[in-house]
Amino acid sequence: MGCRVGMSTDPEERIRYWKRVEGHTSGRVISKGLTYREAQTKEEEAARSGGCVHAAGGEHKAGRVWSVYKVSGGRTS
Repeated sequence: MGCRVGMSTDPEERIRYWKRVEGHTSGRVISKGLTYREAQTKEEEAARSGGCVHAAGGEHKAGRVWSVYKVSGGRTS
């Protein structure tokens, strides 16, 4: 069982996605209202401290529209 950390402008949708695709059983938003750069930093820190899988964020969008989320209790690719 592993965990995944990510950043998104729609974290609830991404949590649902990873639960469906990798069978994660829990998910939560770690931080909200971040800039793209802040979200990248928070994602990397959360992944490193939790031993989670993560990947580069999606298409850049300006403003404090980013959130960082974590899903766990499933398999990771």
